[in-house]
Amino acid sequence: MDLLSFAYPFYERFLAWQIAKTPSNIPRHVAIILKETDLFDPKGLEKLLSALGIFRKFGVELVSIYVDILKTDLSLKSEIASTLRARLEESFSDLPEGTGYTIYGVDGEVNVTSPGKDFFVYISLGFGGRKEITRAVLTILGKVKAGSVKPEEVDEKMLESHLLVKHEPDIMIRSGGQKLSDFLVWQSVYSELYFTDVNWKDVRRLDLLRVMRDFQKRQRRYGR
Repeated sequence: MDLLSFAYPFYERFLAWQIAKTPSNIPRHVAIILKETDLFDPKGLEKLLSALGIFRKFGVELVSIYVDILKTDLSLKSEIASTLRARLEESFSDLPEGTGYTIYGVDGEVNVTSPGKDFFVYISLGFGGRKEITRAVLTILGKVKAGSVKPEEVDEKMLESHLLVKHEPDIMIRSGGQKLSDFLVWQSVYSELYFTDVNWKDVRRLDLLRVMRDFQKRQRRYGR
């Protein structure tokens, strides 16, 4: 065993102690951006379940996950999303009691949902933020046309009420050293961003602890 491998467990415990020491500054809403290949890899799916357990243990209340499906053909994209949904449903049956989740398909419609008490997971399979905002605007315009909403009543709060995820993430995580997608483009305007060169299937508990510890050290300015 080399020196680094020997030191990792001690460093993990040190990070966990530091995080627990300031629980009031733990991110309550974490967003993760994944690629479709991350969840087709058994190790990637296993890492997701492990990450959810770690976040829940340290007081995170909500995790939003966007699976970036790169295929442009709608039928193929829908087929991939359907396969991923089935894999996620099967895996989520082992989540701890009290965990709830909602999985959205490529059209932004709810594929499956399960109620939760103290921890909730949103998953969007290929339905990005631009489509989310466009659909919200069209829905509101339809209500204005029908007369159920007056034009002067349309504001930010009304738009937000028509989005899939109505909560602003505290931090957004992108593994693999890539750029952000358009996930939660409205909700994440003041979110902290965290990029890691490590591919998702290789992400360790240590890496996730670093994310939370890094967040605790940041001074959030919310656009100021």
